[in-house]
Amino acid sequence: MNFKDKVVVVTGAGSGMGRELVLQLITKGAHVAAIDFNETALNETVALVKSSTSKVSLHVLNVADTVAVAVLPEAVILAHGHVDAIINNAGIIQPFVRVNDLSFEAIHKVMDVNFFGLLAMTKAFLPLLLKRPDAHIINVSSMGGFLPVPGQSVYGASKAAVKLLTEGLYA
Repeated sequence: MNFKDKVVVVTGAGSGMGRELVLQLITKGAHVAAIDFNETALNETVALVKSSTSKVSLHVLNVADTVAVAVLPEAVILAHGHVDAIINNAGIIQPFVRVNDLSFEAIHKVMDVNFFGLLAMTKAFLPLLLKRPDAHIINVSSMGGFLPVPGQSVYGASKAAVKLLTEGLYA
């Protein structure tokens, strides 16, 4: 995909793969709506942008907050005019413990961010993407969604759900 002047929404943009995605997209000429729950981390990402920071808009929110996600497309349109792609990258791992020792609070947190947050982002932006001549939804899963990892059963289940949802969307 040619990213010149494309508008890409990136979740988990405050660190790790999300930060690197933002930096690489900017170097390829994209405009980026950077999403993360950590405002300090988002500002650190923007500080690393070598070109015009006017190509980057910052949006502080937790993707698990479906109410905040539902109004995010309006903010992105206001900042950039349209949306060409979303990269659902935000994700968290569970504590490395067996399911028997994992609290339901931790289970819900992992599923809410990794699966339901991704689903909320997809549903929020899909109507806009369907209107574009060329649009993309990129969902980041994990090898944990393909093969079990001891102590990461719920994380793996969340990433397997991402994999199957993505394949279903494609189909």
